[in-house]
Amino acid sequence: MSAKRRAVRLFGREYAVILPSLRDPRMHVAAVLVTLQVLGQTVLGFRLSVAQILICLLTGALIEFVVAFFKDSAIMWPASGLLTGNSTAFILRTPGTLHGQWWSTHGIWIFVGVVAISMASKYLIRWRGRHIFNPSNLGLVLAFVALGPKLTEPQDLWWIPPGPWLIVTYAVLLIGGLLIAWELRLLGLELAFMAGFAAFTALALALVPDHCMVASWHVAPMCGRELWQILVTSPELLVFGLFMVPDPRTVPDGRVARVAFGILVAILAVLLIGPTTLEFWTKTAILASLVIACALRFVVARFLAPLEGRERHRAGRRRPGWRLPAALALALVLIGTLPVAADLSTHSPEPAAGLADGSTPSLVLTVGAGPAIGGWVSDSAAAALPPPSGSGPASASAQLWILPTIPDVTIASNVVAFDQSVPKSARRMAHDAVLDLIIESEARRAHDVKLAETGATGDGLKEFTDVINQDIAAGKIIQKTYSFDKVTLNLFLPKFSSQASRLVGVTLTGTSTFITRDASGNVLSQSSTPYSKSWGLDAAANVSYQVIINDYTDLSPAP
Repeated sequence: MSAKRRAVRLFGREYAVILPSLRDPRMHVAAVLVTLQVLGQTVLGFRLSVAQILICLLTGALIEFVVAFFKDSAIMWPASGLLTGNSTAFILRTPGTLHGQWWSTHGIWIFVGVVAISMASKYLIRWRGRHIFNPSNLGLVLAFVALGPKLTEPQDLWWIPPGPWLIVTYAVLLIGGLLIAWELRLLGLELAFMAGFAAFTALALALVPDHCMVASWHVAPMCGRELWQILVTSPELLVFGLFMVPDPRTVPDGRVARVAFGILVAILAVLLIGPTTLEFWTKTAILASLVIACALRFVVARFLAPLEGRERHRAGRRRPGWRLPAALALALVLIGTLPVAADLSTHSPEPAAGLADGSTPSLVLTVGAGPAIGGWVSDSAAAALPPPSGSGPASASAQLWILPTIPDVTIASNVVAFDQSVPKSARRMAHDAVLDLIIESEARRAHDVKLAETGATGDGLKEFTDVINQDIAAGKIIQKTYSFDKVTLNLFLPKFSSQASRLVGVTLTGTSTFITRDASGNVLSQSSTPYSKSWGLDAAANVSYQVIINDYTDLSPAP
């Protein structure tokens, strides 16, 4: 880069001073991203705070400045660090941050960690003097895979409805991206990726029209042509294809290899999208395609080197022309697997039965001489029992829970469409939800926080322990009873309408009765109120039933 260079002497040592240059393509990319960030904070509704953007910029800039100062004896404008921080902030989101919370630091450790890992990969993962991976791309993929949709999510594929501001956004993306690509001689790579992605996605969806994607911003799952249109015209895909893929430091040098690299990223993206159904994993798959392609780029460049104009001129007719047919054959094989990958998402295997601790039970199968199958089953069952400790009578005790009448369970149609195995467990889910409420009611009456832990966990437990602690502080004993007239399984959008999976909850409707007593047991008051709440359940250790994990009452119903 043709940046203005100066030198300064500090502490008896000379340091090169590298100032920013308007000719630096990184400045041009940064200008486009900053423009999009401003649009995102004003009219595009990005769920990203100004504080999160600034901390990413500061982290990337500080790391590059410190490394350059101590390693290269340079005082430099940290253009790469700022670009890595800006790219990270542009794509990374933390569920819980809402548009308009300008100074929210929610999940700030995630932003700092992703930028730090991205910058570390630039300095530590190198080959022949060049970093292998696009820094922010690698950091983002690692974060999404490691932390999942509960803590992170990529920027939505869909931004705003069609209108003037969307046209402005497309103009900034297309004009800025194509001009920068022309400047860097990467236009062929960009066009190869965009055209390849559109063609390969169309092929996969044409052969597997049942492949769908679920997103919180769309009423129903998107399939077939609708999904193709969303993916190909997504502004987020344009950001990826026009600004992240064509990084001159992480793509091959030759023209042929660059075009092949763009096609490779496109094929890998569609292959990785195949098994996904959630927007979160769809976007993660697209980003991961570049990670894989970058890891293969030196192999691609070496394999295609004889096909480059300069190398072909040097080699003359001495080299056999087998590489081009081999490359085409490999491409055809990969293309042939596209519908196979897309079809994977249409199959939902039945989960294996699990134990209370989440593990899967196993039996040892004896093959060959030995007892018959009946004897094997009997012996295996006997071996699983605890050893006898005596033949005399023994005492035992256990709590007996008397549950109110549970009505027949009604299952919403979108629940069945979401998970066809739910009807088999509907009655069990309703039973466990009611059991959990009865346990929590007794825990509240007895002021027993430990007992409450057997009916709920996590955020769900806090709601019950809070009222227990309030009763203890007030010196009151409250007994809560229930009667139910309706039980429904409903489908909910995750909190903040994030890209996490939709949630199946048990909605209980009826009446709750409160009897308040003083410390001596004297009744102070009695009242009844309508009851209607939705609960999320999950398996827990040390109990044979599902426990409450969250209150879904305030969540938005899924369409």
